[in-house]
Amino acid sequence: MDDLIHIAFDFFNVVRYIIENLGSFFTYLFVPLAALFNFVKGFFQGITTPPPATAISWVFPDNIMAVFNAIPYFNLLELAVGAGLAILIVNYIMRRLSEF
Repeated sequence: MDDLIHIAFDFFNVVRYIIENLGSFFTYLFVPLAALFNFVKGFFQGITTPPPATAISWVFPDNIMAVFNAIPYFNLLELAVGAGLAILIVNYIMRRLSEF
């Protein structure tokens, strides 16, 4: 009789082990699908909602803007600095990619 009870306990332990592992298997199987679903859901929610109002207003006082407006061809200077920074960044990225 003791052997029969022991066999029954072993049988139910094996069934519990199999069910737990099947649950873990399906959890691991559906994690990429859940992540993809959450991404697509968030993407479509993000493009359908209007953007929030900005909390920071980048308005400079008139006396500061007068200094920058007094510099001749300041817009060209901004363009040149921006282009120079872009060239430096692209150069850095290409140098890092060539190291591979």
